[in-house]
Amino acid sequence: MRWRVLVLPGWLFLASPVLAADLKVTDSRGTEVVVAGAAIDYSGFIALDKETQGIRVFQGDGTVTVKWADIDTLKVIREDKTSKPPRIELEIVLRNGKKVPAALLRQGQMKLVGKTDLGEYSIPLDKIRSITPVR
Repeated sequence: MRWRVLVLPGWLFLASPVLAADLKVTDSRGTEVVVAGAAIDYSGFIALDKETQGIRVFQGDGTVTVKWADIDTLKVIREDKTSKPPRIELEIVLRNGKKVPAALLRQGQMKLVGKTDLGEYSIPLDKIRSITPVR
């Protein structure tokens, strides 16, 4: 009788799935909703592109993905309609208390998606007034 042994690399057991954040979202009407498993859908016509770990913003002329784990609150300050396309200016308060100005990166669909108590949830980023990660 011959025995066959299957050897698997140890890192297969160490890998864990990336979990999306739970976020408290306030929309343009002032409605607050807790969105579980939130992701931002930047998908275009051809490619799928979802960001589960943070939000993409302009910091000056550069772009950065700010992680939800580093954000205390994100608030929309104003929409600058003098630039093309209009920039949505933000104030991001980091967990260390530092306030950082930024602007929404316009790319693809730009929708925050996830689940609420009522079911599947989707809102365009330009309809959001504030986001607070739920800890």
